[in-house]
Amino acid sequence: MGARFNTLSQQMDKADAGKSADVPQIGKQVQQTLFGKPKPTILDPAQFPQLAEQLKLLRKYRKKLAVMAGDGEDDYQIVLAEGTIAQIDENGMIYIGAGFLEACKNHPEILVGVLAHEIGHRPKRWGEYRERKQLTKGQLEALCRYEETRADIFAGKALAEMEMSWEPLAAFLEGMEDQPHPEYFPAKVRAQVLCDAHQGREYRSINRKKMFPEFDRMTSPKGHLGDY
Repeated sequence: MGARFNTLSQQMDKADAGKSADVPQIGKQVQQTLFGKPKPTILDPAQFPQLAEQLKLLRKYRKKLAVMAGDGEDDYQIVLAEGTIAQIDENGMIYIGAGFLEACKNHPEILVGVLAHEIGHRPKRWGEYRERKQLTKGQLEALCRYEETRADIFAGKALAEMEMSWEPLAAFLEGMEDQPHPEYFPAKVRAQVLCDAHQGREYRSINRKKMFPEFDRMTSPKGHLGDY
C-alpha cells in the first residue's frame, strides 16, 4: 500500500510540474505585453535627410543614457520607423517615428526625454523574472503601469543629468492624450512623476558638482562621456 501511495504521489507531482511548466514566466508575460507588439515599418534614413541631425543627436545620447541605466551602448539600437512616436522591443531595438522627429525637431528635451523613457524600460531585464504564474488582465495592467512609471522616473532623472528641462516632455504627453491607455497613468500624473524625479536628481547633481567637481567630471552621465 505504501509503495502504491508513493508511486501515485510521484505521478501527481510530475503532473503538477508539467502544468507549472506550461504557465509562462511573469517576465515573459510582461515582455510580450509591453515589448512584443507588432513592429512598425523601418524606414531608410537616407530618404529623410531633413531628420539627419535629429537622428545624430539621439545616437549620441544613446550611449550616455545606456551607461546611466547600467547597460552598454550596444544593448540599444535606433532605427527610423513609420507610424509611431517611439517603441522599444524585447531585444532593445528602438523604433523612432519619422513624424515624431519632424514634429519635435526643434525640441531636444522632448527627443531625449522620449529616448530616455524607452531605454529606461531595459526590456531585457524582464527575463530575470522567472516565477511562473498566470497573471490576470488586471494584474498585468498594474505591472505595466508600474513599468511605464519606472521608465518615466528614469526619463526625469536623465533629463536632469543632461541639464535639460522636464516641462517640454510633460507638455508633449499632456497634449497627445485623449484618455489614458490602461498601461499608463493619466498624463498629469506622469508629468508629476517627471517633475519629482527631475527635481530629486537635479538637487543631487548640483551638490555633486559643487562638492566633488572632479568626481562629477569623470562619472556623471553627461560629463564622463565627453561633450556632444
